[in-house]
Amino acid sequence: MLACNCTKGKNDDHKNVIISKIYHKSGPKDTDTLWVSQNDSTVFRKEDVMIKYPESHPKLTVRYTLIHPKNDAYYFIYNDKQQLIEEGKYTAQYTYEGISYNDGNFYNLKRYSYKKNGNLQTKHYQEDGRNLKTEFFNNDGQLTEIKYFNKKSSDIEKVEIYKKGKLKETRIYKSFNTYDTVKAGE
Repeated sequence: MLACNCTKGKNDDHKNVIISKIYHKSGPKDTDTLWVSQNDSTVFRKEDVMIKYPESHPKLTVRYTLIHPKNDAYYFIYNDKQQLIEEGKYTAQYTYEGISYNDGNFYNLKRYSYKKNGNLQTKHYQEDGRNLKTEFFNNDGQLTEIKYFNKKSSDIEKVEIYKKGKLKETRIYKSFNTYDTVKAGE
């Protein structure tokens, strides 16, 4: 079953904004899939919050919280510009290395960020609730760099640098700012 609600509010500059689409699973091994907009007030609670980092000025930002998440459903979450910003499976209870986490979350997800011109800037992957890797893209949409993280500590393990879509070199980190460089083809 597919459902789509398209609305236009008084202060909404976008026409035909997709609010939600739902695919219900057809069998026990299938997964519910939901396409939602973070501006849909029936799905997300929007909060304006002030964030202050050390040695910086306070910054007003918007935080979105799922109101009634559907357990074991795969979400595609879009922003107000119809750009995919996050995708992943919501899990109410998750077990990792024998430890159970009862606060529901997206433990395996992909998060996307965009430049001001709308082009993809980064694609960040999390696995088991831990940082796995981040892919960086240039203005032409070509892959420029991939940073791989240690799942336990989130320290950078290696960085692959690409030029014109081809691997140029790999930096393998020994410590915070110390690494060995391996040129492509060596």
